[in-house]
Amino acid sequence: MGTSSSLFNKFLDDARKGLMVEGDDFFQVLKNIVSTVLEQFRTRDDDVVNWPNAFKKIATSTFVDTNKYASRILPHAIADRSSAEMREGLDIPHTMKTEIQRFDDSLLKNFTKHFAKGEDFSHEKWDDTREIYAVIGYRGSQTFEDSRLAIVGSTALIAFITSARTHVWVASLGDSDAVCIRRHNDKRVRIMRSTSHNARNKDEVDRIQREHPNEAGIFQQGRLLGWLSVTRALGDFQLKASYSIGSRALKWIYRAPLPSDFWSEWKADGHINMPYMSSTAHVECNELAEGDMLIFASDGLRDALPPPLTPDECWDILVSLAHGAPDARIGHDCISDGGDNVAENLIKNTLFGTDAVKMEAALKATADMRDDMSVVIVNFK
Repeated sequence: MGTSSSLFNKFLDDARKGLMVEGDDFFQVLKNIVSTVLEQFRTRDDDVVNWPNAFKKIATSTFVDTNKYASRILPHAIADRSSAEMREGLDIPHTMKTEIQRFDDSLLKNFTKHFAKGEDFSHEKWDDTREIYAVIGYRGSQTFEDSRLAIVGSTALIAFITSARTHVWVASLGDSDAVCIRRHNDKRVRIMRSTSHNARNKDEVDRIQREHPNEAGIFQQGRLLGWLSVTRALGDFQLKASYSIGSRALKWIYRAPLPSDFWSEWKADGHINMPYMSSTAHVECNELAEGDMLIFASDGLRDALPPPLTPDECWDILVSLAHGAPDARIGHDCISDGGDNVAENLIKNTLFGTDAVKMEAALKATADMRDDMSVVIVNFK
């Protein structure tokens, strides 16, 4: 899922096309697995739901570039990449990590390839924006659009399920959630399948502070360098590439998500030792059981619940809502029989349930800035 959901949704929509090749080697088997799994998912009209655009007053071009590009390239790369390790050891987690990292590295290369090899971006000539645009062109040119891929960010959530439906690998960057709900002794047990990479994760905060031991104020108001709440993502090379590349070149690629005055503030505070953002995915492999329900959701679903609730408390509530069971903490009754689209019902129950007043308010709120919500649900019956 990218920004926070487009990557995974587009993966479901597009990755069904063209994954099969002839030959019966391991990679044929791998592609068969991917294809078979995708065929088990419903389309966007069924168990895949996008809540209405949360960014109607913001130019969508500010956000969509990287996740759209990733959705075309990354799933195919994970399935297609020849790897000796996969041939010998079926090391799917290693391959998922490697291909995600390789893809992310290519985003910056798409920008730097237009400059001389080994270009010194600390040279004063790059203070002249005309020098930058003489190289990358202007909006509409291919070089400019290539360059934009480096500055726009996207979270990622990719699940790889065996054709036998016995195991699932989940690779995550950012703060989208993968959750498994399993029945045990007539109770629903929640099992987290992904890790949230954000400023609320103490392990992530500690990791970044260890990497920058002499810097204070790396996290400000719950955000990395006062800007983003996520700590791992695709793109966002203002937080990954060298300070000279970011402050003298990347910042002129409009519309840049990062305000230009941040660069001088970061320098004054000593925050010039990139990278601060990581593109190393967290990959988990877990067994599946008959009756399991997998929920893949952007962080907007969890964050739509009323504060103050911890992420664990949020998901305790969401597990109940997914089954049409109300929870007193949300303040409204739930839709218990809303048809076959469980994902759509989950979003509706999270926002308003049967409360008509809340529903009207929720629909109006989509014209203002509010995080998007996308949900994919897979039942193993």
